[in-house]
Amino acid sequence: MKTLPLLIGLGACLGACIAPAMAVDRVKLKSGTQGTGTITEISPTEVVVELGATKRPHAVNDIESVTFDEEPNELTQARFAVAAGRYSDATDLLAKIKAGQVKRPAVAEDIEFYKAIAGARAALAGNGSIADAGRALVAFERAHKNSYHYFEVCEVLGDLLSTANLPDRAEGFYTKLAAAPWPETKLRAAVLQGRALVGQKKFEPAVAKFDEALAMSATGNQVDALKLAATLGKADAQAGSGGTEQAIAAVEKIIAEANPEDQELHARAYNVLGNCYRAAGKKQEALLAFLHVDLLYSRFPLQHAEALANLAALWAEVDKADRAVQAQSTLKEKYPQSAWAQK
Repeated sequence: MKTLPLLIGLGACLGACIAPAMAVDRVKLKSGTQGTGTITEISPTEVVVELGATKRPHAVNDIESVTFDEEPNELTQARFAVAAGRYSDATDLLAKIKAGQVKRPAVAEDIEFYKAIAGARAALAGNGSIADAGRALVAFERAHKNSYHYFEVCEVLGDLLSTANLPDRAEGFYTKLAAAPWPETKLRAAVLQGRALVGQKKFEPAVAKFDEALAMSATGNQVDALKLAATLGKADAQAGSGGTEQAIAAVEKIIAEANPEDQELHARAYNVLGNCYRAAGKKQEALLAFLHVDLLYSRFPLQHAEALANLAALWAEVDKADRAVQAQSTLKEKYPQSAWAQK
């Protein structure tokens, strides 16, 4: 029967048409391009995507996001929520994922990461417990040292510890960040290490670390801002060791030249300027510097908390008790978890 082979061929064709689609993972790059296929290898430095016989490694510092095939919709939405700064929404979404719903280890790890990072970034913004967020993120760091999120985890842990006024422990995590192979990340790590040294009042090593940062060669969108941050940190360290006039001149130059849109840098700069003036015994000038942060840059919790703490102390020193009480009250109300509110 000549029709039998024809029917068999037709059946095979129809079977192929209705067969399930191949699993597809997606790696979206900062450049806007996208790698698709199956993720076969993950490390702190790269994610490898395999498609057919081709394996493509993608450096973690080039990756904007990773989406796994058949991951829960709540994870996908939570990832976008974290990127948009909606940490509470992310936490609520991830809480809806039921135990046992996820079989793939890489997906389970990503869920654990986004739970921890949402809590940590919320705490850094003044919403939540620094200690609880730190415990969750430390647990992730210890359990998942091969995660492609590893260096981000180290940086945020350092930030949490700095906020908790534990700069010596923060320095350890920033040192882990410095092990990343990318020059721009190494530059950022050096700036953060320098700040941690200032927090420990190790001013001479801090100056050396900031000089190291300033001497680094790197390319990237953040390099210019990081170099300014290193110059600012060096001025802070110099002021701490008595070189206030030189430090004040350096900070005023940064404020004059920095991009006005880089408001976080300006907030930090005015705090450093206030610290320099306080160290020089110029209380009125210090008040004006910290007031800049309070009035213009209050959207940055870390810098605002520092400014309020200094304002509370300075207002008391110039016999403005009512304003001192107001600054202290605002500090404790808005940033109860901040180390500045505990002093």
